[in-house]
Amino acid sequence: MKPKQIVIDKEAFIRIKLDALCDFARNHLLLLSDTLLYECATTAESQRARRLRECMRLFEAGGYYCGCSVTFIQWEGSHLTHYPCFLADLHATGVIRTGKLRLEDASDPDAAKDMFLARSTVAQQTFMALSTEHRKALDSEHKGVADVIKKEMPADRRERLCKWLERIAPREMYQRDVDWVPQAWITEKKRFCLSEKWISWQYIRLVSAVTQDYSYLQQKGGAPGNTRAEHDYQDMEYVLLLSRADGIISSDKGVIALAKAAFPEKDVFSSLEEVPESYRCDWTGG
Repeated sequence: MKPKQIVIDKEAFIRIKLDALCDFARNHLLLLSDTLLYECATTAESQRARRLRECMRLFEAGGYYCGCSVTFIQWEGSHLTHYPCFLADLHATGVIRTGKLRLEDASDPDAAKDMFLARSTVAQQTFMALSTEHRKALDSEHKGVADVIKKEMPADRRERLCKWLERIAPREMYQRDVDWVPQAWITEKKRFCLSEKWISWQYIRLVSAVTQDYSYLQQKGGAPGNTRAEHDYQDMEYVLLLSRADGIISSDKGVIALAKAAFPEKDVFSSLEEVPESYRCDWTGG
């Protein structure tokens, strides 16, 4: 049997006691994503070094590193096939565990600022700019539809996300994915992102749903700001991992809502105690 992969987000990482997480990592395939490291490296400066040291302890106990959307999309674009089921990057994990890559170096204020600005810019371009374009196109091409959407869409965000995801046409997703991904990442356009098996496909599916929700919120007069966009983008990065992982441990409302809407068949846990015995795999220990 292949081991079940489980992701943890920053909110759960902070809330759960580190000793308990380390014990958990010794006999579970616990994925510490690039997004988790980024959020720890860009948290309040007074907590930054501590959070990164805690990440290091968790790696040493048995946690595994995995990448983010850029990692997977570039891989799929160059290999022209969908990314494997196994998300853990064994090479990067080894580099971290042996200390060849020092996580503490990411606590440097200038490095943290650069990381935040880069990801914040991506979030703004992805959610803020695209949602504005979507709203304007809707207003000009489909008169009256925006008003209907405002009235019909539920107030609950998870329910709205479910509806947005239901409306996404597969062919539209494919075209948008190819158009949005830098062409330098794709070896052959016609053979890229051909079905829902691709992580690239799932990425554009999530981006489309969140973008449409932002457009809806703009129409309602509650447009999210740049800070919210950056946070929501990291939430999306965690949820994207469920295209391969079996479950996620989270106490973040945004992550939970998107995860349950996008991948209802996957497990969402709020604590270690909720994780069933079927996730246990004793070979993972550090």
